[in-house]
Amino acid sequence: MKGAAYIAEFLAQRGMDQVFLLTGGAATFLVDALALNPKVDYRCVQHEQAAAMAGDAVWRVSGNVGAVMATSGPGATNLITGICCNWFDSIPCLYITGQVNLKHAEVFEGTKVRQFGFQETDIVTLVSSVTKYSRQVTTPDQLRESLVEAYNACITGRMGPALIDVPMDLQQTEVGDEILYYPPAKEASAANSLDKEIHAIDALLSNAERPLVLFGAGLGLAGVEAEVESWLREKQIPVVASWSGSCYLRQDFPGYLGCIGVYGNRGANYALQNCDALLVLGSRPDPRQRPGDPRDFAPAATIHVVDIDEEEIKKYEKNGYGSSILDLRRIGEVLGALAPIKLSSTWTDYMAEMRERFYGKDVSKFANKMGSISPYAIIQKLNNLVDDDATIVIDCGATTCWFFQMFHRTTQTVFSNGGCAPISYAIGASIGAATSRPDKQTIVIIGDGGFQNNIQELQTVVQYDLNIKFIILNNYGYGIVKQFQDLYMEGRHEATGRGYGVPDLAKIADGYGVGYVRVDELDEFTSEAIQKPGAAIIDVTLHPNTLIEPKLELGRPINDQYPYVSDADFAEANRFVRFERPEWLSERIVLE
Repeated sequence: MKGAAYIAEFLAQRGMDQVFLLTGGAATFLVDALALNPKVDYRCVQHEQAAAMAGDAVWRVSGNVGAVMATSGPGATNLITGICCNWFDSIPCLYITGQVNLKHAEVFEGTKVRQFGFQETDIVTLVSSVTKYSRQVTTPDQLRESLVEAYNACITGRMGPALIDVPMDLQQTEVGDEILYYPPAKEASAANSLDKEIHAIDALLSNAERPLVLFGAGLGLAGVEAEVESWLREKQIPVVASWSGSCYLRQDFPGYLGCIGVYGNRGANYALQNCDALLVLGSRPDPRQRPGDPRDFAPAATIHVVDIDEEEIKKYEKNGYGSSILDLRRIGEVLGALAPIKLSSTWTDYMAEMRERFYGKDVSKFANKMGSISPYAIIQKLNNLVDDDATIVIDCGATTCWFFQMFHRTTQTVFSNGGCAPISYAIGASIGAATSRPDKQTIVIIGDGGFQNNIQELQTVVQYDLNIKFIILNNYGYGIVKQFQDLYMEGRHEATGRGYGVPDLAKIADGYGVGYVRVDELDEFTSEAIQKPGAAIIDVTLHPNTLIEPKLELGRPINDQYPYVSDADFAEANRFVRFERPEWLSERIVLE
């Protein structure tokens, strides 16, 4: 068979039976081969970025590697943001790009011309820093070998994307009929003793009076989230989560306190800052989690990070953290070998108090003052409206903060893109999710700015009759940036208010043929709007200056967020570790 047909068959045999793509000249043979193979199908999008984000979602909802195709030049370069999404969040996805004919390049071999053909771009070099494997193939043997190598690279170690660039003439070349595949080599660490890791974690927890676990997305990517959650429930160890980690954790048990960080839950941040031992499992505490000086992050705690990525670990060793390089698929063996953990009643009582006082209790004081719908009230209500097996995709910006501060996941499939976090990620990702799980409810939480960034994909949603509900938390501007401008730029809303606008979303919905519901009052946000079959825009009108509350301001530790609590309440919540407050802050106390 020819190269294009070989690629289609390889994808089919590896379970990548839905390929997301936008066609183009250098990809036409590839697309035709997909159409001729009865075991694989394709979904057309309106922009390559959406295809990449759809491919990103496939692994998150199904455990299968996503597959994406694009043409040469701008088609390939339009994939890069989505590839970065895969790379930073460790999501496996295989990209196949068409390239101009290799024979054109051979004519100019040894020269330094910028292009050999039309719409030609060296995509391999461009993505080399954000892929685990990237290669332009030039011979039949290279094509067969590279497909295997790329696929295996995606799913081994710290997972991630891979890209193969295929010239048009190779797409039309006979490459053989036998599909090459061999499983990835077993990593040597799989047979290693875990004594060192067990000893280190045992020492951390057995010597602690106030232990805490930070639950990261790495546990979900390794498929051990349920195992670790069971251990946490059994041992009654308190736990907080990163945003991405919370997507894998049931949150209906007493030991869970919420997400930490700049936009985290107050109770979770109080617990983190007052613990004396912090076990970090599959998370990379970044500036959203531990802003400013790392010494202000869990300052009284001995910190131990467990991660599969040795390079990731190096960041924390510089801060004096303990570390274990471990494939988290083996974390159950480690936890099962630990000595019994003794928790003081003082600490467990404190955790219960933090959950009772703060978990799910955040409200928008500003929205209430202005008579506007509170985004927290919308998300709180959403808890009771969605199906237990729904897929919920969250965009970046203020919507992310409001969602993770208030939504209480149980068994839903919930995800966002944490590392790259481009606006409008959720639109493309929802297409991938709804394609992979067509019988499940798919919900998008997005802002008006993000919605407009890939609004053309409503055509894709309609074309394939995808049942996606787009809940737009519409604050008529880039709210998370506006809040920053209010704090540090004297309220100059440049490019967020001035220079920005929102179209009539009802007319947009009508033009694309999707449903439309406008929500001006909380009681208008109903089960009917969510459960009604078919795609729909649910336009939730917020005040333009609706705030994220709580939110950390520059120069403060993560347990002292705005709106500020009184000095007495602050001291009471931080009863184990003393934190000083500057004099200026007393003038800004708004929560008594």
